[in-house]
Amino acid sequence: MSSVHFSAPVAMPRMLSPWQRILTTRTLFMCAAILLLFLSVVIPNSLQLPTAGMLAVCFLFSLHGFRVVPGLKTIFLFYACSVMVTLIYIAVGYLNDAPWIAAAQVVAIYIVSPLLWIFISAHLTLTLGTERLIHWFVWLAILCCISVAIYFVLYHIGGAAAVSFFTEAANVNSSDGYSAAVMHVYGSLIFLCGGFFSSPELIRNKLLRLIVLAALLICIITSGRSALILSVPIGLVLGLMLTPRTSEYRRRRSLLTQVIKYGLPMLLAGGLAVFALGELANIHLSVIFGNFADKLASGGGSARSGQAYALYQGILDSGGVGVGHGIGVSYIRSTDYPWRYELVWLATLLRVGIVGALVYASLFFWYIARVIKAAILRHLTPGMKFMFCGFIAAFVASNTNPYIEAFTFQWMYVLPVVGFFIDHAAMRKSAST
Repeated sequence: MSSVHFSAPVAMPRMLSPWQRILTTRTLFMCAAILLLFLSVVIPNSLQLPTAGMLAVCFLFSLHGFRVVPGLKTIFLFYACSVMVTLIYIAVGYLNDAPWIAAAQVVAIYIVSPLLWIFISAHLTLTLGTERLIHWFVWLAILCCISVAIYFVLYHIGGAAAVSFFTEAANVNSSDGYSAAVMHVYGSLIFLCGGFFSSPELIRNKLLRLIVLAALLICIITSGRSALILSVPIGLVLGLMLTPRTSEYRRRRSLLTQVIKYGLPMLLAGGLAVFALGELANIHLSVIFGNFADKLASGGGSARSGQAYALYQGILDSGGVGVGHGIGVSYIRSTDYPWRYELVWLATLLRVGIVGALVYASLFFWYIARVIKAAILRHLTPGMKFMFCGFIAAFVASNTNPYIEAFTFQWMYVLPVVGFFIDHAAMRKSAST
């Protein structure tokens, strides 16, 4: 008679539900994204290798459950066109004896890095949302201001060596009522100032709003950076124009109420910043704005004027067709990378010609046009307004600063655009159903 044997029950591995798996991946992505934004916004270019590593990690997390939602198709279409232009003019540059290192940098900056930021920006918009992301920017702005304060204190205590972590070319000039410093974080502050001075109401806590605006103004005044100073009027003017066109604007409120809500915090913050700098640091607005006016009148200083003349001459000599990536002109701004210039868009005209430059800028122009249309139709949310004003301030700054060619700063140009097209497409879809 055969015996029946019963095997001991085997312990089955605990299976996570799909929701648990998504939650786990979402949490990991959020933690990685916070660290990436801290490295890119607060201490940009200070830790380039860790920043590049976190960019890759966030990209891999963003691939989980990725889908091409409405709005992203537009982004990828423009991106594909820019990649074609880049590859063509890398080849043109190679034929014109451009160094191989230039081709490698162009591939990294013009093709790989923007693609990674597109995926990360899309995942942030879909999982976090624009409004909550702006709340992140509030605290990032505070950390930026703290980093500026630490930089000034350490520099005055130990000189350039004490702040070499922030930048290799550390320098602070504070004398005769004037102040200026060399810091990469000023690039991030251009975007943040453009956004927060256009939309101060997004900082819900009134005391925190006053502190943030005052701290930003102190950083602006002590920076000596014309592009950063210019971000304030850009934010104020665009905010004044777009706020009445946002979807949450209440037209029944009186003009006095609107002035008190939007203007009073900035006036108080400005007065606090001016008083603190004048009394404690002997820094005066008249000297700061006098120097700012001189820089604007001279086209950004002698260095940028020299670049502009040489680049204009190179564009004319090439007939506006483009000489290729990795090719420079007679004016040398960087001995290590002689094809790089601070006047990015003039340099772009030289490298890829008029048609290529238009292809590169076409997504930005399309974004601006769609935001204007959304404002006319009152489909513009306060979050969209913040991102747009920050983008415009950064885009204006890109004409005299190479922020758009640094992977640590490309979030300023990718995140607002990707977020807008995704949010706007979602709004249209919900309105039609």
